[in-house]
Amino acid sequence: MWPWAANSSISPITYRKAMRNDTGDAPKQESDAINGRDWILAVDTSTPEGGVALFHLYTKKVRTKRLPAGIRTSRILLPAIRDLMREANAREESIAAVGVALGPGSFTGLRIGLATAKGLVIGLRCPLFGISSLDALADAALRSWLNEGGTLPEWVLPCRDARNGELFSALYKPAKVQPDGAPTAVRAGEDILSRRNFLPLPENGKILIVAAEKDFPVGIIGGDSGSRILHRGVTISPESVARLAWQAMTQGRSSAVADLQPIYGRKPRAETLWPSFET
Repeated sequence: MWPWAANSSISPITYRKAMRNDTGDAPKQESDAINGRDWILAVDTSTPEGGVALFHLYTKKVRTKRLPAGIRTSRILLPAIRDLMREANAREESIAAVGVALGPGSFTGLRIGLATAKGLVIGLRCPLFGISSLDALADAALRSWLNEGGTLPEWVLPCRDARNGELFSALYKPAKVQPDGAPTAVRAGEDILSRRNFLPLPENGKILIVAAEKDFPVGIIGGDSGSRILHRGVTISPESVARLAWQAMTQGRSSAVADLQPIYGRKPRAETLWPSFET
């Protein structure tokens, strides 16, 4: 049982035959309900500006809550999930799966988010889906760009500060692989750790770069890039973590909870400094 439910009257997890709407009718797509569970909970603490989201399997609507700034993630994460579930009228036994951002990002934030998500799925008896933070950024930025009337770019390139003058990034191609038919960003390569002033770009096509203003790469190369660069300032997206977890669930992909680990993208600074402490 979750910490805030210690004195609640919620019964142990039970299973219903099908999800019902407010009128008591069965949903049009009964397969969207998994044993009566109709929400995906998502946790993204890959940056200090973390957030949580609930994605409804039937309506496809998303509710989100950003974590307050200036408060330790370990103190505010569970209360934020509790509050979001109360606002959405989502019960513990209605959670079909949990999605969590794995990074790259803040080392401490990633550890807190993943540890919390692992604890939740044990109590909820539901699957856990780990989502790359760069995948979520690319998906969120592409959706936002298209929803506001932007033309489909040939490439999507999310970037995130890796400190020490470096950036985490990965290259994506837009494609319609989401279960709802909406375009999403499909990986065209592995994660890259590069110097901020040296980020190679594809030679042709419009490129949607996803980054905070402070993380925007400088000295980008790759032909006449200036006229090809589009920009979206998305920095975190628990909504897309939820949607990508839904995608993974519909595709039958799953991971053993114990096997999921943060994607740090580099060794913690303490580890890189350790040899100098020994000499």
